[in-house]
Amino acid sequence: EDLHHHQADDAPPYFTIMVVGHIVVPMMLWLELEYLPPLWVHATIWPALTLLLSLWFLPRIKGAVVGWQWALRMHGFDGNTQED
Repeated sequence: EDLHHHQADDAPPYFTIMVVGHIVVPMMLWLELEYLPPLWVHATIWPALTLLLSLWFLPRIKGAVVGWQWALRMHGFDGNTQED
């Protein structure tokens, strides 16, 4: 399903930041406390992982938000209202 025409506003990026942050930050802290790697290791791993996770989660979370809007009949999903 093409979701570009649905208005999810800022919810998908917000939820993506929350999910990716809760994955990346504990892993970053664990690696630092367990192995004490040099700074270049952190500078290589975490931006790349953050970008990949964000790109993977964002369309899925937008689909979930649009599905939630559909279930609650929000933002144009109500068949009884007429558009201008």
